[in-house]
Amino acid sequence: MKKMIATITVLVLVLTACANQQDQSYGKYMKQGQQAISSENYAAAEKYIDKALSSKKDDQKATVLLSQLSEIKTVTQGLKSGDYETAIKAANAILVKKGGSGVLIMRARELKNFAETARQKQLTSGSEQSQSSESSSQPAPDSQVSSNNNSSSPADSSTSSGSDSVASGSNASSGSSSPQASGSGTDEPAGQHQAEATVAKAAGYSLSQVYADTTDNGAYYSIELRENHSGDSATDPNTAPSIGFFRYYKNTGRITQLDIISNQYKDVKN
Repeated sequence: MKKMIATITVLVLVLTACANQQDQSYGKYMKQGQQAISSENYAAAEKYIDKALSSKKDDQKATVLLSQLSEIKTVTQGLKSGDYETAIKAANAILVKKGGSGVLIMRARELKNFAETARQKQLTSGSEQSQSSESSSQPAPDSQVSSNNNSSSPADSSTSSGSDSVASGSNASSGSSSPQASGSGTDEPAGQHQAEATVAKAAGYSLSQVYADTTDNGAYYSIELRENHSGDSATDPNTAPSIGFFRYYKNTGRITQLDIISNQYKDVKN
């Protein structure tokens, strides 16, 4: 009986020592991974976090970090290749992940804003080139030059106005890199506070529980809701995970939410 008790005691001590060693390895690799993330050395970060996950199987924190690191690579590759839609979609996937890195969330927001601006410039440039090509392919006879020039002025004016409108839309949709809590401003557009409150309620929150980063896009408000709570990275709106990306249509009160998988806005019941 004494031998059995001694054997069990030894086994418990061995298992405890192994568990402590695994915890130490996990903590060491996670710390190194976080440091590499802060230095934007994502390849090294991925290796360290993967080792941490090997030390502690199915760990939620390490799993989320690896997913974020995979998405941030997609973002940077999209930016390098000029595939801004892919970059924006991958950035959104990072923003909605909970329990990950606030540093990666903040970086994803920066890259997303850059991608949105670059995409708008790309679209505007393509539109201008198309219009220039159409104009040069239809030369007017000498006898009608004056007439055609006069008749084309309104179109030119309309095109210029359209370009300004697109540029304005790009500026509006880029949002603020340092949003404040909803309703804190004194010069909000009429209806914005109501839109934020309605969207928050539809998402299952009150305004006091979220940060709302809102831009006025004319017919609708673009609203990104972010978690707002104390004690972790979500204390800072720049590092807080996103609850979702919404549009509130002013005239109808319709609410749509971006589906990260399909990259399409879908109706939300409110």
